[in-house]
Amino acid sequence: MQEADGTPPTGRDTAGRQVEIGGNAMGPVVAGDHNLVVDAQHGSTVTVLMERERPHPVRRPRVELLPRPQREPIGRAAELAALAAGVRAGGLVQLYGPPGIGTSMLLRHAARHLPPGPDGVLYLNAAARETGDLAQEVFEACYDAAGFAPSETELRRLMAGVRVTVYLDNSRLGREELLSLADSARDATFVLAGSERSLLGTDGTTVEVKGLDRHGGIDLLAQGLGRPLLDSDLAAAEALWEAGEGRPLPLLRAAGLAGLADFDPDGPAQLPQPGQVAALVPLLLGRLDPPAVKILHLLATLGDAELAPAQIAAVTEVTDAAEICTRLAGLGLVLAEGHGYRCASGTATAVYQSHPEPFSVDQICRYFARWAGLPGTSPAQVADHGTALERAAALAEAVGRPDLAVLVTRAASPVMARALRFGSWARLLGLGWVSARSAGDKQAEAYFTHEEGVRSLLTGRRVMAAVLLGEAVTLWHQLGNTHGASAALHAQSYVPPLTPPAAAPVPAPAPASPAPTVHDGGSSLHTHAATTHGTHASAAHATTTPAAHASAAHAGTATPAAHTAHASAATHTTAHTTAYTAAHTSAAAHATTGHTAAAHMSSLAHGSAGHAASAVLPHAAGHAAAHAAGHAAAAGAAAAGTAGAGGAAGATGVAAAVSAKAALTAVLVLVAAAMAVAIGVVPKILDDSSSADTKPTSLAGVWETPAGALQITASGNDTFTMTDCGTSIALTGSGGHSYTGTFPVHDKAAGECGPSIGQSSVTIALTPDLSTANVTMGHSSDPEMTCYACGTWTRLSPS
Repeated sequence: MQEADGTPPTGRDTAGRQVEIGGNAMGPVVAGDHNLVVDAQHGSTVTVLMERERPHPVRRPRVELLPRPQREPIGRAAELAALAAGVRAGGLVQLYGPPGIGTSMLLRHAARHLPPGPDGVLYLNAAARETGDLAQEVFEACYDAAGFAPSETELRRLMAGVRVTVYLDNSRLGREELLSLADSARDATFVLAGSERSLLGTDGTTVEVKGLDRHGGIDLLAQGLGRPLLDSDLAAAEALWEAGEGRPLPLLRAAGLAGLADFDPDGPAQLPQPGQVAALVPLLLGRLDPPAVKILHLLATLGDAELAPAQIAAVTEVTDAAEICTRLAGLGLVLAEGHGYRCASGTATAVYQSHPEPFSVDQICRYFARWAGLPGTSPAQVADHGTALERAAALAEAVGRPDLAVLVTRAASPVMARALRFGSWARLLGLGWVSARSAGDKQAEAYFTHEEGVRSLLTGRRVMAAVLLGEAVTLWHQLGNTHGASAALHAQSYVPPLTPPAAAPVPAPAPASPAPTVHDGGSSLHTHAATTHGTHASAAHATTTPAAHASAAHAGTATPAAHTAHASAATHTTAHTTAYTAAHTSAAAHATTGHTAAAHMSSLAHGSAGHAASAVLPHAAGHAAAHAAGHAAAAGAAAAGTAGAGGAAGATGVAAAVSAKAALTAVLVLVAAAMAVAIGVVPKILDDSSSADTKPTSLAGVWETPAGALQITASGNDTFTMTDCGTSIALTGSGGHSYTGTFPVHDKAAGECGPSIGQSSVTIALTPDLSTANVTMGHSSDPEMTCYACGTWTRLSPS
């Protein structure tokens, strides 16, 4: 249900009015052995399928999903011959070359003109897509099975014998991911195009795409000009070909600039000078009309996200957006993809220089939230625009508008769930959870925690599902939402009880060690913390708050005695699961959570907004939080188990209460870590290769540190500033390669940014190319202080 003004469903809008959220999102879908009923308000429900309820996919007789027509590639006979030989051989085939070299054009030409597989041909844009989502998309193309995502084992069984040729454009998958994708449909042929080679020679066929030869480059320029080159053009054409290293994109732009130049209308268009190759995009931008620049501003803000002409027109209010996009593609400024357009390499950087501020974040987010919530917007359409939705949400969080990020993710995630794109769904949920925490939106936090628990259950991450759903029960109960609490508790009942290893004798409870800090733009770089940890094995006896809340929500109208008994039993059962999870899953969280997931978020936008994006992920996303979770849980479990076993309650009551709180803290850390894992693939998606065109010139920029991402801004001549726990810190230096500053030391035991208990000097030594830095701690007023950000820093963006 929507507001009268079309505002999509969220918790609250920016004016603080209550907005009703729609309920069931159009009925159930099936994922593996589970039936999923998506509920956009209270959280989704899950049931196990009975055998008679299982879907029966019907194989399509033939697949033919082709890319749009295009011109014949010029000067690529050798590459096309090698590509054709690889396709005949079957298996995996990879085209690779730097941005602007023409791999996409070759791939699309091959998809339309090479012989298809015996069961057909399929073209997909693999940009920002994970292996699981791509495998599901291939399955849906080959089978009539709406609303069904088979398990991994069942998918392999269904795809066995399906001999289709799959062309994947803009692929950034690594070798193991590609091999996994090929295993999901072992009889299919996969042909991929991307900028990096990830396959070994033994994995399949690899074809490197290099620059055009002289003859091909001159022919391409003539095609772009729409006329044969004159004798007077040849010298300039050869110089342009050489300056651009034979890459088709600069040659296309040079021809486009010649067509837009203000030369004699009665004379032929003149080619630009070779020295202008590096400035072709700014020169083109200077000759565009305002509507075209507005469209490029939007696309640059969304980075490498693909946007359909209808969405471009709606957000920019440019009525002839489709026609303008076609013209921009002809100039080499945007790329025409399967469903829409995105910035070509180098375009976003030039747009940033002339438009330092991003396109209206409010306008982008409100449109996408409204569009995603419309009854006519299909799950497939939302899936096609997953990257744009993710970028919109991350950008909103980066510019200090987490309410807008919640608006988008709350509206889009239920539809993405119905699309059965579990990777994109995970990223939306993770971004939504982070933004809900930033905005203080408890309803949204409960919803995103619940949904990630359900997603974890559906994807086989049973341990994490138990933790997340238990926390969702607690959150729903605190909000008085018995519907949501019951749904989460019911989903948790499908998580098999975990049998922990035999516990060692429980020692006296030890105080939980607070998690070391990972800097997220507001937390401390240097902390003072105890190092005593609890005993790991005692985790099996913990008692946790979520279980108590779960039993209360589930008890209904039972008598007080029955209620108490139910609560006790549920507490005991869930305590084993949660404590075992907290103690033993930390290693998995440690292994899978990106240590610098937040860091790469800075590339989602430009200017200050882009740099601020480094604060999107919570500190639990890092190495330290995952490591600390097990210790905190174990410490809490030891005391809680002692009290729950009927020990000397008077003597241990206080310790048990303190340690139970530590156990709950560990659960919350794991929830944060789970959400960080969900967003962990975002850096790959939000990595805008065009930003590599800008070289660093000073210390200013976004840096990846051992404690997370840090933003440093210029404040004067060879002076810079950064912020730590709300305190502005000055960094000064000389010669451009060595800087010093004084940082406050915070008492971690008193909170994330506890009171300052001392000072420490830090030295930052830059390498000559300004790409990395070695950071060491100098004098400290507290000898026990630990510097979590010291070590090697790597630059993520130049300024």
